[in-house]
Amino acid sequence: MVASPCILPKIVPPRPASDAISRDRLIGRLQAASDRKLVLLTGGAGFGKTTLMAQWRQRLDKAGARVAWLTLAMQDGALPTFRAILAGALGHAGLAIEAGEGGEGSEALIASLLEVLARTPADLYLMIDDFHHVQDPATLTLVQALTDAILPGLHLVIASRTVPALRLGRLRAMEEFVEIDGAELTFDFDETAAFLTARAGVPANAEVARQVHEITEGWPVGVRLAGRTRDAACDSAGDMPARVGDGGNLEAYLSEEVIDELPAELLDFMLHVSVLRSFQADLAAFVTSRDDAATLIDQILGRHVFLRRVDRRDDLAWYRFHPMFVAYLDKRRAQAGIDPKPLHRRAALWFVQQGRFADAMRSAALCDDLELATQLVDGGLPPAHSLAHLGVVARWTESVGGNRMAAHPRLLRMGAWASALTARMDLAERWLTRLETTAEADGLAEDPIELRHRLLLRAVLATHGDDEPSARAALQGLDAIPARSLPGGLEDVELAVRLHWLSAQGHHLAARCLYSAPAARATRTGRGELALVAAAAAANVAMREGNALEAERIGAAALRRARTIHGSGALCATLCAGVVAQAWFELDRLDEAYAALAACRVRLRGASAELKVRAARVFGRIQALREAPQDALAYFTRAEAHFRATGMDRGVVAMVAEQQRLVLSYGDRRHAQALQAVLDGYAARHPGDGIHDVEIGATAALGRARLALAQDAPQEALSALETLRRFAAVRGCERLQAVADLLQARALEALGRSAQAQACAQSAVATCYRLGLHRTLIEEGAGLHPMLLRAATHGGAALVDHVRALLGESGGVSAPAMAPAPVSTVSTALPASPPPAPAAPVRTIAATPGLTRREQEVLALLEQSMSNKRIALTLNISVQTVKWNLKKIFVKLQVTSRYEAIVAARKLATCEQ
Repeated sequence: MVASPCILPKIVPPRPASDAISRDRLIGRLQAASDRKLVLLTGGAGFGKTTLMAQWRQRLDKAGARVAWLTLAMQDGALPTFRAILAGALGHAGLAIEAGEGGEGSEALIASLLEVLARTPADLYLMIDDFHHVQDPATLTLVQALTDAILPGLHLVIASRTVPALRLGRLRAMEEFVEIDGAELTFDFDETAAFLTARAGVPANAEVARQVHEITEGWPVGVRLAGRTRDAACDSAGDMPARVGDGGNLEAYLSEEVIDELPAELLDFMLHVSVLRSFQADLAAFVTSRDDAATLIDQILGRHVFLRRVDRRDDLAWYRFHPMFVAYLDKRRAQAGIDPKPLHRRAALWFVQQGRFADAMRSAALCDDLELATQLVDGGLPPAHSLAHLGVVARWTESVGGNRMAAHPRLLRMGAWASALTARMDLAERWLTRLETTAEADGLAEDPIELRHRLLLRAVLATHGDDEPSARAALQGLDAIPARSLPGGLEDVELAVRLHWLSAQGHHLAARCLYSAPAARATRTGRGELALVAAAAAANVAMREGNALEAERIGAAALRRARTIHGSGALCATLCAGVVAQAWFELDRLDEAYAALAACRVRLRGASAELKVRAARVFGRIQALREAPQDALAYFTRAEAHFRATGMDRGVVAMVAEQQRLVLSYGDRRHAQALQAVLDGYAARHPGDGIHDVEIGATAALGRARLALAQDAPQEALSALETLRRFAAVRGCERLQAVADLLQARALEALGRSAQAQACAQSAVATCYRLGLHRTLIEEGAGLHPMLLRAATHGGAALVDHVRALLGESGGVSAPAMAPAPVSTVSTALPASPPPAPAAPVRTIAATPGLTRREQEVLALLEQSMSNKRIALTLNISVQTVKWNLKKIFVKLQVTSRYEAIVAARKLATCEQ
């Protein structure tokens, strides 16, 4: 049968876009459900239902299955039209049925249709797209008959923006029904990154991909629109939220595909209720003055109009709109002339009635009600549980201005705390200075509670700015005030600050005792953001001491709680991730460390100087492993410039030291010497005995030791290491002690003092094993493998196996091969003569899309049938790094073996050519 020209476009499956990515995750589910009677895809506009169904149709078609496709429009839901389209689709699939067959009655049509389908020898997949246009009861009766019919070979696949008005209970009970909803249709992060990569033709910037995924929440059309915005702008994540939200394409799409189909009454309700970050039926009814709010919410849910359930601890049904849809509704509200301030005022009153002071404060700020905000200060800030509303409060206090705020000292205090806890430190300093002046004028300078607030604020600002003297003075001032409880979570803040500075001074035991004391039990078990900030500080104590295992134990548990309760964008989650990433890196869990830092790098810019330095160091080292030394060197150079611009000498010195490690890894001694001159210059400018002065001196001494070993001057290295050891002992940093042991072992071995060298190696191995310092042993132990394996024999078979696994050794202890230093770590003991050339030069398969430069190199050597150890020797990296890169290659190429990876890469290369 030949379909008429007007029907043909409705029965021909759409061709997937050229930049569409394969939804393998969901297609796998569909393939597993290919024997079910009904598959239902439900989701709002732009969730990829059509694309997914079309991709599955291609798979079924290649497998030889018979597929009939229908695309419905608004006018196609009436039975006569639907019958004609269905007849055309079945005819296009090879089933002979006439549009008028079965007469005018629906029962006769159903009977004749079922008769034709019953004669079909093979499975038939009837795919109906945009089924939400079907409202005609007669058409629904026909489709219901198809679902109820006992035809084992008939499978219905329906895509709809709403749940169809079909009786599905029997199919559910018989497990003949599978549904994929909007939550499952959204992209996960890997799919977002893959789409941006496919669109641009080059691997997506991880930071940009993370930003796009967070803004769009994986909404496929949102990701596509963000991809267009990215194409037209710089490849930076800094202003991505504003660029995506301001897109005219987004406004046009939502107007045409979503808003135009909504009843005016429902749209009006959405414009009013969307001023709220989240809402439930009672709140929506109070704010909008509509008694039918619950019914309207159910209608929005039924239409899949970007409304999602929010998990709250009160067991009530809370909802929020998708952020991109909220941005669109904000524009529509402004165009309609709806003033949001009265709505926020009503919301504030409702929150006050419910005892939700933090929510009430946010609404009071948004309606610019100074008096109401003043009444809420004592009850609502800082909130013990969540800091999510403080950004709004901080911005509001800034817009209010100092003159209006001066008449309300409690608002000044609130503004200072809101700004400090959202990393707006300049604004917090402004409010704190004005608060100190106002306290003098009002006679509150010695009031214990107000004084505690001011001193704790001063300590927080000093900690963030790495200002040790100011922090010490503020903490001493707090010690002199009689102990008084502070509202909200400020006791958690004070605990976190004290942990930070006790650890910075090397008093790790005192810090651990403070956190484990009975008085801190509420903080240790707390679920609030500030309690989890204190947990991040406790994990950082362990990390400073060098105990990666303890840092991971405390930090990983806190990170899980933070993400589950407050979301990955919360302050506590960011701080926990920044600390735990360091522990995961040391434990050689590089994938987890990289993912944690990639997810929070932008937000870490507002973290303390200490955390920014440590996170930058770890991220750069991982980049050296993932990419190449040149990429990491460029990153550390940019980080150095950032710290130099902010006036943080300690950060500059740390980044210069990392650059020196890298250039020494490939033998550039001249540049390493120039970098050492920079380190020595900073050490000369910091001759004092302050915490950061001594650290800068120790870092410069470590650089001198590395450079001396590279220049075959072991005695000079030993002298420099004495400075490092003194610092490590005073600060209680066992990781640096292990580093000193390994470098000293190398120097002593060069001097022929083998017994002393072996003793140092034994001490380092034992320390690294006890504290989980795997990367330290891998990196600093490069070139010392025989010595380290002999040292491990003193700890028994378990320690030998552990060290052998870390170092990638499989032979006996007596004669393991001596591998060069890994790329991510500098081998400071360069050989006196150039090493022999590698067995095979690195040549690359034609560029394989999606693989990094390092992965391309590993894959090229894999094609030459090299073992992991030979690849490591050729590329001057560790065996562990080779294994890590192989795992990433297998995931990206969707293979499970080395042979499959080579075959897949060759096919891709052929396609590219």
